[in-house]
Amino acid sequence: MTAQISDTLIFREQEFVLAAASGEGLFEPPQHGLAPEMISTACYRGYWCTYEVIAESLRLQQLHIGLPPPAAIAARHGKGPSLFEQLPVYSEQFHCIAYRNLSAPVPFTGGLLLAADFVRELYVHMGFHPAWKFRRVYELLFEGGTLVQTRDCSSEMARLREKIGTTSLSPRTPHDREEVKRWIAECFNRQYGR
Repeated sequence: MTAQISDTLIFREQEFVLAAASGEGLFEPPQHGLAPEMISTACYRGYWCTYEVIAESLRLQQLHIGLPPPAAIAARHGKGPSLFEQLPVYSEQFHCIAYRNLSAPVPFTGGLLLAADFVRELYVHMGFHPAWKFRRVYELLFEGGTLVQTRDCSSEMARLREKIGTTSLSPRTPHDREEVKRWIAECFNRQYGR
């Protein structure tokens, strides 16, 4: 398995990893007629988003997505499925389709955990990295896409790192197939409870 490409969120002119979400209304390709396909082992779900908070409003700025070959060929020729009235381009760097400069409102209601300054000693080549593996963590609360509250959770994550230590870096009983399955599922889980 491979560590996954995370969504990112630009907040106060800084880029953060979107470590976890709790709520409804983030961008989902199928709701817009797009069926993502795996891009690489680093992107099993087939897409990643770049969001930004602009004037207290959550916006989708970019989408990188794996689509069937006909759509990729069309994107290379300035065509392909449009999204928010934007045509895709082909990203040679990531070998997928990219939609840029979207600035599309995202009607999300709930909480997002943003993270930066990853603790390298906690790296595991598996899934998405949880918020507690970062030194700077903020929780942003939204109502219908409007930012209503921001909370610095960095000290809470530091206490959690101390408490957890290295126990969650690999399955506790690696020979137990069900334990390994649960651990893998947890590595790909991006939900959190507020």
